[in-house]
Amino acid sequence: MREEFKMQSKGQLTEILEKYKVCDMNEWKNVKADLVITDPPFGINFNGKSEIYHRNPNYVVDGYVEWDMQEYEKNVKRMLEVIERNLNPNGEALIFSGWNNSYIIHERIIKFKKLCLRGKLYWTYNFAPRCYRKPSHNVYEIFWVTKGSTWKYNNRCSTEHCLKGEPNLTTLRFKKDYKINMIKYPTRLPFKLLQCLIEHFSDPGDLIFDPLCGSGMVGIVAYFLHRRFIIGDLNPNGKKVFESLLDYYIMKNGLVLDEITRTWWKKLIPTRNLDLTV
Repeated sequence: MREEFKMQSKGQLTEILEKYKVCDMNEWKNVKADLVITDPPFGINFNGKSEIYHRNPNYVVDGYVEWDMQEYEKNVKRMLEVIERNLNPNGEALIFSGWNNSYIIHERIIKFKKLCLRGKLYWTYNFAPRCYRKPSHNVYEIFWVTKGSTWKYNNRCSTEHCLKGEPNLTTLRFKKDYKINMIKYPTRLPFKLLQCLIEHFSDPGDLIFDPLCGSGMVGIVAYFLHRRFIIGDLNPNGKKVFESLLDYYIMKNGLVLDEITRTWWKKLIPTRNLDLTV
């Protein structure tokens, strides 16, 4: 982990912010990434503002670009083309998917001859922070694909996943890290999950790429772990969330705040006026 963040100036943060490009995924060419991590739209008319997420919808930015189900397979194919042409010859990718349309992503990867499906991981997580009376969980599938016949994989990471017992990369158990009274993107992957994946599938100095980055968390975690990164999204409001998260993690010691919040919300009596979600 980087130790110099407290010394970052606003100018340095601006330089980091410019790594986020507001553009369509199809515009990317020849990035030469070592690792792609991306979480494509769900295809379920999702906007992240439903009350089932126990969040104040006023904090959720607009502009989330959902993929219509009639176009979902075509968009997945385009995403795979973007990944393939922007990877190094021995690059690899981790593609997230909710359960709803994971079969489409699976089938398209099998048909796409320029990438090879090497395996699948599962991320299990708590669905919402107020489910402590009746625990509710969900599962994400993560497709691991490679471009060439060789790839990079490190046996250990520095998260609890590897520090406690024998690591099992088939099932990853990481809780979401909730942010209080901050603007937020409809979806966001937790820091520790991304840390685990980036440490296992890349080395310091590698280039990490996310063409559907939303909040930009892939870039933030990559930067913390001494990886280069370039990310982008079609929604300009995603970059506003990225800027807010940069301030949170770099200027306000966000990793410490994450731990405080993770234990704090469990002790609270749920109220509709307090926003505790991602």
